[in-house]
Amino acid sequence: MCNASRVAPYPGARLLKALCLISTALLGLPHTAQADVTLLEQDNVTVEGGLTAGLAALSVGNANLGAGVRTPDGRVQQNRSWMEAFIAPSGKVTVATESAGALYTGFRIVGSGTRGDGDAGGNVQGRQGRFDVDNLFLGWKSGSLFPSLGDNAIDITVGRQPFMIGDGFIIGDGTFDSGRMGAYWLGPRRGWGLSSAVARVDVKPVHLDLFRLKSDKNSFSDVIHGGNLEWRGGADGKLVVGGSYMTITDSRLASRNGMRIASLRAQGAFVPNLPDLSLSAEYVKERNTRSNANLDANAWYGEAAYTLSDLPWTPRLSYRFSRFSGDKAGTTKNEAFDPLHLGFPRWGTWLQGEIAGQYFPNVNSNLSVNTVQLAVQPSETVTLTGLFYNFRFNEKPVGVRSNDFGNELNLAVDWQATPNLLVSGAVGKFFAGEGGRQQLGGRKDTTLAEVTAIITF
Repeated sequence: MCNASRVAPYPGARLLKALCLISTALLGLPHTAQADVTLLEQDNVTVEGGLTAGLAALSVGNANLGAGVRTPDGRVQQNRSWMEAFIAPSGKVTVATESAGALYTGFRIVGSGTRGDGDAGGNVQGRQGRFDVDNLFLGWKSGSLFPSLGDNAIDITVGRQPFMIGDGFIIGDGTFDSGRMGAYWLGPRRGWGLSSAVARVDVKPVHLDLFRLKSDKNSFSDVIHGGNLEWRGGADGKLVVGGSYMTITDSRLASRNGMRIASLRAQGAFVPNLPDLSLSAEYVKERNTRSNANLDANAWYGEAAYTLSDLPWTPRLSYRFSRFSGDKAGTTKNEAFDPLHLGFPRWGTWLQGEIAGQYFPNVNSNLSVNTVQLAVQPSETVTLTGLFYNFRFNEKPVGVRSNDFGNELNLAVDWQATPNLLVSGAVGKFFAGEGGRQQLGGRKDTTLAEVTAIITF
């Protein structure tokens, strides 16, 4: 066992101390609990409970390419080391009826905090944190009420709840963990606001979502009305072709108030006789014709992934190109794409780069990104992932003379230590391009090291 109190005071020592604390904490974690535990099942009533907790230690060198992060007292920190933690108990009660479907209600409470310097983007300072209600909803499922449609064909929920479209390209996270919430990087809160409502209709192979969503105040209190229609084919329903349309009827951000968004997407193994080849793509168009907005923007991506299922360690190689429009000089419109409420369900999705995507100004606007990812599984419980990103400006920002924003390399390991415990670690380096140096005001490469433990009951 390490002794954190005996770590020498060299650069990065605080991260080593944090790693020692995490490794000590892991020794005490239980190994037998199960996720989504049924606490009571009697007559037509089912009570379930769960608990998720996370702990992370992170260190970033040369934040913002060496330009650093300004602290509330006016200092500039080039290097930032910090710890984050959260705990989130949850519960659900379902009451089934014979002739009127099933009523259910659920909750999730999140307590989180940050200690140390605070994150490398300045979103949360050290010694910030609090408890919040993340989910609190009431729902109804149709059960066998409409036998011609199928079991539970209709599902309606009202209240604070999670909701994501596709892989979270534009709609995924309803709460931006920042400020007094703490735990910016872990991002444990995902719920949309209490006035949200989602109606889901599943009549195979067709799936329909109708929704009213409200984001939290840290993400501009957007009120979003819309629909999402998908065809889900294949034996497992994982061939998906769909589209969505939504409007933002109210927002504290002027460019969003009145915005209309349309998207088309597809995902799955579409090539006959090549089940190891997966293809995905999405196109999004944003328009706003209000006089104080005048927005006309778009974004799209295309990705191909191939799994070498017959080789040892089952390598999976993928390439993705994504493009997010930027504001053009000399036009009366704003062409800069707004990424809205993106999600991040796994490594390499829409927080593109553990450094650039997490801590630099928005990289899902005015950039074209080439992403190469290689993942291997040396054992059933260990996955190694390498990610390379190449970033280029589509339109040169004011004061920037080069389109070369930079490149980033991430190496990550995930270890499913027990059915309930996931331990992950990653290192990364952002290699500054001349355009990135000119935009961020620094000239050094940014480095990253992080380790995380997530336990779920």
